[in-house]
Amino acid sequence: MSKLFKYEDIFLIPNLITYLRFLLIAPLIITFNLDMKSYFYMILFIVLLSDFLDGIVARKLNQQSELGKTLDPIADGIILFAFIILLNRRGDIADWFCVFYFVRQITILIFSLIYLPKIEKIYGSNIAGKTGVCFLGLVLSIYALDLTQFFYLTENLIIISAILLFLSLLDYLRFFLTLDSKK
Repeated sequence: MSKLFKYEDIFLIPNLITYLRFLLIAPLIITFNLDMKSYFYMILFIVLLSDFLDGIVARKLNQQSELGKTLDPIADGIILFAFIILLNRRGDIADWFCVFYFVRQITILIFSLIYLPKIEKIYGSNIAGKTGVCFLGLVLSIYALDLTQFFYLTENLIIISAILLFLSLLDYLRFFLTLDSKK
């Protein structure tokens, strides 16, 4: 385990909440695919609530950890990518966006693993990334909740999301590459 991560952090309450999101990925996908809307919406609500709660609980209980800062975006990324794939298979999201999002996530993961021994603190998400994910979340919500009256907005929202997520990727790369110049 990296020097950033402590064994005892595994059992912190906020991290346990984050693990719940990992456990709910499969039921979320299954209920979506089987068109079990009531169960899907219930699981989706729990996923969204847990994403909101883990950060609040971490601050309230003073249980913020580098492990939690690492696991939270990984859970978010997997859930978002699962939805992107599901909606792509249904014809709602273009192939180019699936490829872009996958390449972005893999690039950040690879650089994170390469530079993990060199960093002292986890580099958190930036405003471009958070805003891009909000636009993406809006698109996914429109489709997941079947809000057909807003389908016409989704293509533009995806483009905005892609631009913001690309800018966020550039910021991550800048961060990682400046680590080399600090030698």
